[in-house]
Amino acid sequence: MSRAARHLVLVNPRFQAAVRHVAQTSVGPPLGLAYLAGAVRRAGMRVTIVDANALGLAPAETIRRVMALDPDAVGATATTPTVLAAGALLAGVKAANPGVPTLLGGPHGTHLPARTLAELPGVDIVFRGEAEESLPRVLDVLATGSTAGLAGIPGIAWRRGDGGVGDTGVAPPSPDLDALASPARDLLPMDRYRCPDSDHFTTLLAMRGCPFPCVYCAVPSVHGARMRFRSPAAVVAEIAEIHARWGTDFFSFLDDTFTTRRDWVLEFDAGMRAAGLHRTVRWICLTRVDLVDPDLLADMRAAGCVRVELGIESGSARGRAFLNKGITPEQVRAAFRMARAAGLSTMGFVILNIPGETREDIEETFRLARDADPDFLQVSLLTPYPGTALHRRAAAEGWIRTEDWSRYSFLNHAVLANPLFTPAEVRALHRQFLRRFYYRPRTAVKLLRLLLRGTTRLRPLARTITLGVQSTLGRRGDG
Repeated sequence: MSRAARHLVLVNPRFQAAVRHVAQTSVGPPLGLAYLAGAVRRAGMRVTIVDANALGLAPAETIRRVMALDPDAVGATATTPTVLAAGALLAGVKAANPGVPTLLGGPHGTHLPARTLAELPGVDIVFRGEAEESLPRVLDVLATGSTAGLAGIPGIAWRRGDGGVGDTGVAPPSPDLDALASPARDLLPMDRYRCPDSDHFTTLLAMRGCPFPCVYCAVPSVHGARMRFRSPAAVVAEIAEIHARWGTDFFSFLDDTFTTRRDWVLEFDAGMRAAGLHRTVRWICLTRVDLVDPDLLADMRAAGCVRVELGIESGSARGRAFLNKGITPEQVRAAFRMARAAGLSTMGFVILNIPGETREDIEETFRLARDADPDFLQVSLLTPYPGTALHRRAAAEGWIRTEDWSRYSFLNHAVLANPLFTPAEVRALHRQFLRRFYYRPRTAVKLLRLLLRGTTRLRPLARTITLGVQSTLGRRGDG
């Protein structure tokens, strides 16, 4: 079979119903799958993406659509809370056609390859780390009808014929991000992606890697601790193309620390203004409170940025020491103050259920969140994802309450055991925190100001507020 005749189908399982929550109403594209599709297509193979999440497809309908495409291989992406759903979907593919190779990528399999293969019998090969280079090579080997050549490919784990597991480790990060094939957005339902700010939304990656040692984050173990950057010009060109082709007017950078390199941001901003994109599109980014300054934020605002998203995390010294984030309350307050002065809206992130934190510690966190006064607030429950320092410590200390991966949703379930609070108490504290923050007259005034300023839109904002209110009304606690 020629390369062009082979057909890979990549699937993004449906998960949106499980994460609907304030600050989680966005439906974004499976950008990782789009990058992989671009790499496979560049190698001369056919590829299709089925975004079951954006299309709202139930598992049975997803499998029917996939099999109707007559695939030669099927791959799925999964985080820890979606890995069981992805495994069930691939098992359904196997049930429909046992001869179709099934592939799984994402951070969960990267960190628990052998266990993933043991727990998900419908998966043949797990990809570890970045897979743009390894995936086309694996497809070439599979086309031979033998798995003998897999041992020479970095970044995979697979079932050997003798019943054991082969494992070539985590793939080395791609050294040149500009050399990667562009994400195959034409294979995605671009009209289905939305966020609280727009119904014409998509995501971008400008860099990979993270040098910071936060205990809850697995990014360094997947993408490396050394930051790698695309050229600012390439990112500007991508935004221009997406806007011209699909009318997308709102972009979210997925990079964890967008302002790590100040010179990079300033060059990107200049490119946006030179292309006139600062007048036609809006964009948002995540970064750290200790990596911003007034002039930088003002320059970003002039280039079309409308919101920065920043970690508050914990207001208590005990919580900050545990998280190892390396920021101070003074930096938190200053960063949000600078963002407001630059005309930017803000999103803040807070973490509850930190081991050792008392009710007074949580009250300190609330006071810091109130002082920072972000326009939007996401309140998470500390979750020990595989590959993080937190997971390693929690496993050693016996803090992990469950290894039902579907419950590893940081907005919904208290996975970490906490001797100071029952799971029901943790959920009550979570609801109370949100209610106290959002049910303030000040919040309504701020949201109205955002509408009048044009940094958000009425219909998507109303959808977010509705779900936010629902989230504070109480849900089933963790058992």
